[in-house]
Amino acid sequence: MKRLLLGVAVVGLVLGASVPAQAHDTDDWIKISGWSGLSNSRATGWVSYPASGEQADGWGRVDWSGGNVEVHAGARDLVNDGWCAVTEVRYKVKTGGSWADHWHYRSPAVDCDIDDGQVISSYYKSRYPTKDVHFRVCLGWRDGTTFQCSGWK
Repeated sequence: MKRLLLGVAVVGLVLGASVPAQAHDTDDWIKISGWSGLSNSRATGWVSYPASGEQADGWGRVDWSGGNVEVHAGARDLVNDGWCAVTEVRYKVKTGGSWADHWHYRSPAVDCDIDDGQVISSYYKSRYPTKDVHFRVCLGWRDGTTFQCSGWK
């Protein structure tokens, strides 16, 4: 019985560790009304999953000045297969005087309807110094949880 409980606990930990945290889990970002003019910018261009672009595509944009960061993204569901297109962002934050030793993940843009064109997210501003921002496009669920993704851009 102890082995069974230990096995269930290990499986739970492994599954829990593989699912990125979503926006409601922490307070890393503040929704803002639009781009505020930060001095540096990088956009991914359109990214597809799979690479042939048959199921989902999207894009991400990051603007920054020092550790002040803003993100904005789009996602577009291309196939009526029951899955959603999700543009996911990963990054590191500095809290308590040091940089996190792990990635934080968010899904700012989720599109679950092939008939509505792309979904474009709000602009979000980081609450804490932020670095190493990357985007990818995934298949996932309405809540932004992902399960199959492109490479990071």
